[in-house]
Amino acid sequence: MLKLSSIYIKGFKSFAMPTKFDVSAGITAVVGPNGSGKSNVVDAIRWLFGEQSMKNIRADNREDVIFNGSEKFPPSNSAEVRLTFESQEGSFSIAREVSRDGLSQYRLNDRPGRLKDIKELFQGTGVGMDIYSIVGQGQVDKVVSASPYELRALIEEAAGTAIYKERKKEALGKLASTEENLNRLEDIIFELGKQRKSLYLKAKRAEKYLEYTQKTKELKGLFFGNIARIEEETLFTHQGEFERIREELKELQKKLVEAESNWSTLRSEFSEVDKEIEGFTQLLEEYKKRQNDLLELKEIYARRLGERENRLIEVSTRIDSLKNEIDELEKRKDEIKLIIDSLNQQVYEEEKLLTSLEEKRDSLVRNYSSREREWLKLQESFDSTQKRLSKIENELERLENNREDTSKRLRLIQTQLQSKRERFETLKEEIESLAKQGKESSDRQKEVEANIRAAKDRITELDTSLEKARESLTQEQNELKRSQMERTLLEKQQHEYQGFSKTVREVFNRRDSFNGLRDVVANIVDVPQPFETAVTILLGSRMQDIVVDDAVTAKRIVEFLKTYKIGRATLLPIDMIEGSFSRYSKIEKHPGFIGYAAKLIEVPEGFEKLPSYLFGNSVVTRSLDDAIEMRREFGFSGRMVSIDGQLVSGGGSITGGFIDDEARTDLLSRKRRIAELSEREVELEKNIALREKEILRLKDDITEVRGYYKVLQEELNELASKGAAINRMIHELLKSAQEVEDEIVELVKLETEYSRRLQESYLKKESLVNEQSALKIEKAKLEESVEAESEELKRQKKVLEELQDSIVDSKLRLSTLYEKQEQYSKEHASILEKKRFDQENVNLLSREMQEVEEETERLRRQVADQEREITSVKRETEDLFSSIRYQREGKEQRLNALQEAEDMINELKEKREKKRDRSHQLEMLIQESQMKLTRIREEIENSGENTADIPVLSEDKLREVKVELDDYENKLKFLGSVDLDAIEEYGVVDREYQELNNQKADLEDARQKLIELIEKTDTKAKTIFMETFDRINKNFASYIDEIFEGGEGDIKIIPGDDLLETGLEITVRRPGRKIQKLQLLSGGEKALVGIALIFSLLSIKPSPFYVLDEVDAPLDDFNAERFRVLLKKHAFDTQFLVVTHNKLVMEVANVLHGVTMTDGLSRVIPVELQSVESITG
Repeated sequence: MLKLSSIYIKGFKSFAMPTKFDVSAGITAVVGPNGSGKSNVVDAIRWLFGEQSMKNIRADNREDVIFNGSEKFPPSNSAEVRLTFESQEGSFSIAREVSRDGLSQYRLNDRPGRLKDIKELFQGTGVGMDIYSIVGQGQVDKVVSASPYELRALIEEAAGTAIYKERKKEALGKLASTEENLNRLEDIIFELGKQRKSLYLKAKRAEKYLEYTQKTKELKGLFFGNIARIEEETLFTHQGEFERIREELKELQKKLVEAESNWSTLRSEFSEVDKEIEGFTQLLEEYKKRQNDLLELKEIYARRLGERENRLIEVSTRIDSLKNEIDELEKRKDEIKLIIDSLNQQVYEEEKLLTSLEEKRDSLVRNYSSREREWLKLQESFDSTQKRLSKIENELERLENNREDTSKRLRLIQTQLQSKRERFETLKEEIESLAKQGKESSDRQKEVEANIRAAKDRITELDTSLEKARESLTQEQNELKRSQMERTLLEKQQHEYQGFSKTVREVFNRRDSFNGLRDVVANIVDVPQPFETAVTILLGSRMQDIVVDDAVTAKRIVEFLKTYKIGRATLLPIDMIEGSFSRYSKIEKHPGFIGYAAKLIEVPEGFEKLPSYLFGNSVVTRSLDDAIEMRREFGFSGRMVSIDGQLVSGGGSITGGFIDDEARTDLLSRKRRIAELSEREVELEKNIALREKEILRLKDDITEVRGYYKVLQEELNELASKGAAINRMIHELLKSAQEVEDEIVELVKLETEYSRRLQESYLKKESLVNEQSALKIEKAKLEESVEAESEELKRQKKVLEELQDSIVDSKLRLSTLYEKQEQYSKEHASILEKKRFDQENVNLLSREMQEVEEETERLRRQVADQEREITSVKRETEDLFSSIRYQREGKEQRLNALQEAEDMINELKEKREKKRDRSHQLEMLIQESQMKLTRIREEIENSGENTADIPVLSEDKLREVKVELDDYENKLKFLGSVDLDAIEEYGVVDREYQELNNQKADLEDARQKLIELIEKTDTKAKTIFMETFDRINKNFASYIDEIFEGGEGDIKIIPGDDLLETGLEITVRRPGRKIQKLQLLSGGEKALVGIALIFSLLSIKPSPFYVLDEVDAPLDDFNAERFRVLLKKHAFDTQFLVVTHNKLVMEVANVLHGVTMTDGLSRVIPVELQSVESITG
């Protein structure tokens, strides 16, 4: 038996350090305070078995499972979990590791593996399955809220039918794939069949074409081989004669040269003759030259005539060839016309046949569709009847079960009515007693709540006052700091004479050197703030004048400035300065008059002369307009300045504009500002002290009121807790009373209802039995009709398929005929074009032939003219000879010899001309023979036949071969255009067609085997599932009865078409109550139901180990004891890893692991059973 021996965790969540848990053969408990990481052990096991939901292992993303570090420990780079198992075959381990870079891997015995391998290894054991073997924190009540299909999955895991479902799923997938492949294959075969038929016709034509072509080549080789032999013999004869004539011409030419040499010798013998004979001789030479010229000219014309005659032969031969070709084309055109007419007739007949077939097919399709609709209606009626029969059978079975159940329940209801009424009276008395206590507690609670509200209002009021006091204190402290900073800065500026000239600063830096040195004017005079701008304008640069006691001091200062070349300064010795001040009473009455500047300022004692010296009788007015008006009205000649600094000089000039008050009055206001800040600081310090005392008093008041509030709150909590307990008890009692009352009413109703149901079930059963009999008869009739219609549809479908094949064949033939029509039409057009082109060439050649004939005739006339002229020259020569003989009778012998030589020359020339003419004729014959041989050799070369061993044929046999050759060439023409690749393509397609048919047969065989496999799998799975389901249901009812002390539990199959796909539902009835929805049970009750189901599954097919994470949390001690007993009972059958806080559960554990957390790390510590209570708090 498989056994979990240890759990190893490293870097997973809070287990940063390598941690190992040894697992006992019985119960292993993991304990520890909240937040110590106990549940991380459960999460680690879930994670190892491939949990995909981050929520179920309490993480947001995949990196959350890796230890993220703490204040003292750095983050881990990876997380690893490994479980080690023991079996009869030995030990093995499974592990999972993931790194921060996202690399995840599973291992089996430290070798790389897959999650699929791990699941296959534990398939059917329930290991790693949610709820079945791993019940997480708060998950035990998931059994109650699980869907019917989730419940079914648990039963299937226990039954081990998951493997059959997987096999069925795999087989269904293969079946779907096979069906899809089969459909696709049938489509391919259908299309390929059409292509195969088309290629078959093309391939046959191509085979005929090759056969005719080969025969044509053989006949051409035989025919043209013999023709070539005949032409070669003729050519050989002409060439022999041509060579012989050439030799004869050479001999004639040799003799002619000898005769002319002899004639020249004879002529020289006459050189010594008298002058008359010499004159005759000269004249004879002229005639001879003339005769030679005429002969050469005749030879030129004869050569041209030969060339024209050769061209005439070529043109006439070409014209004859073109005419023969035109005749052949005309014959081929007539043949093609006949072929096209025949094809048109065939196309017409085939189209007519195709239309007839398609109309017949459409008619059959309509009829087939109509019959198919009828069959579908019959099939629907049959299916409807079948479903109704199944429903009736289920209903009859359900009625029988319900009748037995109703009888049992009726007896139970009658037993429970009396006990419920007694219980109701007892509850009423308890409720009245508790209501009285609740009234007293409620009155006191209202009184305390009123006092608490008053205390809260007082605390709020004091908090507000305290906050305001603190804000005021902060503001005054900040203001004091700002004032001190500003005063300190101003005193520093005053002491260091900042804002004054460098000369003034240097003088006062040497203050100790000058005993009579007092101060600058700006620091001595005190000017009220409203008049600072006006006084500043009046003083101008005099504010920086240095006041000293006497002239001696002034002199020493001047010497000092000169010595050190520091600069210049104005010194006011008090013993020397004199001021002039006189009132002007008229202006004092003017409303714009404010006062005399000398009287508006104050100076310390000892400086009384200074104001009158500095200001004289200068006046301060309210505005510039007032100053101008007073000067005009009263003729005042002193300086006047407005409060905003606009100056009217004694001479009448006006100086004014914008003044930066801060810059202008800074030197005068500095001393005043220092005094004001000092007074404000004293006032602020007094206020701060008072404010601090007030804050302390408010804090004491708040502490006192809060203490009183706390006392009241504690009393209120006690009263509220007591009141809530009373209310809860009253609510529970009222609820129980209402439940009891409702149950009494329901029991009465149920008693009536169940009696009525029993009667109705008998009547309904009778009705259903009658309906079942009628439906069976109707089903048999419908089954016969459906079978008959199916056979008829199969027959019609077969006819349709045959008709469709005929239509496809007709379309293929029609397509072939269309192709031939197009090919022969193109050939007809090509023949017409070729004929037109040949005719044009004949016309051109005829015109050329006519021109050549005309030119030939002209040349012949020119040759005849030359011959006549030569004859004339000969006669004149003979006359000349006669004259010579007549005049020189003595030299007759020589003259005769010369005459004979002349005759010999002329005879030789005539022979030469005849030979040349014959030579030209033979040359033309040779050229013609060579042209014929060239064409013949081209034909032989095109035929590809070897003519070396061809037999010699007689003329009659040769004519027979020519007739046969023409016949095969006509057959080739009739075939038209041919696709030679069709033979190879047909072979490829035919082989593919045969191969696909073989594949189709294999697929059909595989489909049948898969269908049989699925049927066997379904039958076996249903049998195993129902056997397991009955055992689990029986155990579940037993556990519910044990846990709830007389309760009833049942697992029902929800009715459906497929037993292997329908869901399950759980119903539970506690003792003395009606059947309740599981969702209405309390948390503890839900936990108990879940535990009952888990142990029911365990009883049938225990998983090698179970992980239970605080499943006992909702249980009280009483129910926890029951849970402990169940654990102990089944610890002999399997292993339990229990995370718990419950002492009762800890007591039954064989091994106890304590988990604690320090520095952010979970650690396992040894735990003694005595210390369990202290650890769990």
